Amino acid sequence: MPTAALLTHLSPSASLVQRVLSHQAIRAEIFPPGATHKISFETDLVYAEILNDSESIDDIEQLHERLALTPIIGMLAVNRLDLAIKAFRAGLADIVYFSGDMTADSIEAANSVFRALRKRQSLIASRQLLTEDERHEEDTMPTSGGFVHQMPQPAIVLDNTAHIVGVNAAAEQIIGYIESEVLGKSIVRLLNLSPEEQKKIIVAQSSRGEVTLQTNQQSKTIGYSISPRRLSNGEHDGAVMMFKDITEDKVRRQQAEKAEKMQTLGEIAAAISHEVKNPLAGIKSMVQAVIMDLDPTTEPYQYVKRISQEVDRINAFIESTFAFARHKRPRIIRVEITNIIDTVAALLEQNFKTNGVELTKIYAPNLPTIRVDPDQLHQVFLNVMLNSVEAMVQQPNAASKKHRLTVSVKQIQYAQVGELKPHIEIIFQDNGPGVPESLLSKVFDPFFTTKPSGTGLGLAICFKIVSEHSGRIDIANAKEGGAVVSIKLPTIYQSRFETSGAANPTALSV
Repeated sequence: MPTAALLTHLSPSASLVQRVLSHQAIRAEIFPPGATHKISFETDLVYAEILNDSESIDDIEQLHERLALTPIIGMLAVNRLDLAIKAFRAGLADIVYFSGDMTADSIEAANSVFRALRKRQSLIASRQLLTEDERHEEDTMPTSGGFVHQMPQPAIVLDNTAHIVGVNAAAEQIIGYIESEVLGKSIVRLLNLSPEEQKKIIVAQSSRGEVTLQTNQQSKTIGYSISPRRLSNGEHDGAVMMFKDITEDKVRRQQAEKAEKMQTLGEIAAAISHEVKNPLAGIKSMVQAVIMDLDPTTEPYQYVKRISQEVDRINAFIESTFAFARHKRPRIIRVEITNIIDTVAALLEQNFKTNGVELTKIYAPNLPTIRVDPDQLHQVFLNVMLNSVEAMVQQPNAASKKHRLTVSVKQIQYAQVGELKPHIEIIFQDNGPGVPESLLSKVFDPFFTTKPSGTGLGLAICFKIVSEHSGRIDIANAKEGGAVVSIKLPTIYQSRFETSGAANPTALSV
C-alpha cells in the first residue's frame, strides 16, 4: 500500500486530504511542522501545509534534500501566491489550492494525488536512467573495468589517494607486474615518486616527469603524465597515469649530447695542441743539440736525456689529441665485419699468448655485409681488445687466473629514432675485474683515464668513430663478472663517402 505523510496542524484542509488519500487506498500519517526528520525515506507522497514564510519553507527544503524521489505537494490558500513561489523554489513538486468549497477542494486534492504519483514514477524512472548512464560512464572511464584495457598506450588508473585501481596490458609490460599484483598498492611506492607528485594526484593537478624503474634486473627510464579524472558531476575521481618507455630516447639524447661535447672538446684540444706543438718542437731540437755535447757517463747527460724523454711523452699525447680532434674523411666500403675482427685478432695473437688470454669467437651464420670505414673500425676493435687484456692481467691474482675474451657477432633489430632497423652487434666480454659502477658513465669522456700513463682518449675516439657510423657503443659489467662492450652498427648506412669495391681486411694498416 502506498504511504503518504501529512505535515500539518490538523487544519480542515489537511483532514480533507487525509480522507481523499484514504479513498485512494493510500495510508496517511500525520506529522507536526518541523518534524521532517521523522518522515520515512520510503514515503511515496508528502503533503506539507504552507502557513508562513519561514518554518514551512524550511520544512520543504529539508524534505527535498532528504527525500529526493518523493514528490512534495503544498497545501496553500489561494491568496498566498507569494508563498507558492517560494515553496516551488524550495523543492515543491505540486500544490493544492484550497478555496473553502468542500467539493472543489476534494476534487483538487484527488487530482493532486494522481499528479504526485505520476511525478514519483517519473522521478524513479529518471533516476534509474541516470544510474545506468553513470554506470556506463564509469565503465567507459579509464578504470580497471573500462576502456583503459582497450588502450594501446600504457596506462594506470589511480584513486583519490594515489592507489592503483587499474592497469592495462601495455603498462604491465613496462612496470613488470600484472594487474592483480599491484591493485590497491600505492603508485608512489611502486615508482618511487616524490611526495610532491603524490600531492598533485590527490589535489587533481596534472603533471609529467620521468622515473627510473628496475624490472627483472633491467633498468628502464619511464616518462609519465598524470591527468585528473572527473565524474559527470565534476567531482575528482582519481587520475590516469600514461606511460612511455623512454630508455632508448634518453640514451640517444645522452649520446648526442656526449658527441656534441666531444666535438667541442676536440676543437679546444686541437687549438691548444697546435699552440703547444710548435714550441715543443723547438725544445726538442735544443735538447738534441745539447745532448750531443755531453758525456753519456755524466749526470748532466742523464738530466737532459730525461728532458728529451718527457718531451717525447708530451708529443705523443699531443698526437693522440690531434687524432681525436681531427675529422678524418671516412673511407666507406662494403665489408664483412668478421674479417676486420679476425685481422685484429691475428695482430694480437702474440699478445694473447704472452698474457695467457684465451680468445673465443662466436659468429652467427649468414651475417650481412655492412658499409663502414674498415680502418676506423679496426682501430675501435684493437682498442677494445687491448683494454680487455690490460684489465685482465692487471687484476689481483691475475697470474693464477685463466683469462678469457669472447667476441660474438650477430644480427639484431635495434630501435633507432623510434624505428626498429637491422643492426650488427659486436660484443666483447672478458672475465676481468669489470668497471666500477661509479665510472661507467665516464669511460667515454675525453681525457678520462684510470691508467697512470693513459691519455684518456682511446675509448673517446672509439665513441666518436662508432657515432659517426650512426652506431652505438656501450660498456657494462657482466653478471658473472668482467666487462662487456657492445657495439651496434646499422647494416644499412647511407653515406656520400661510399666507394666501390670490397675491403681487404688482411691488408689493413694498424
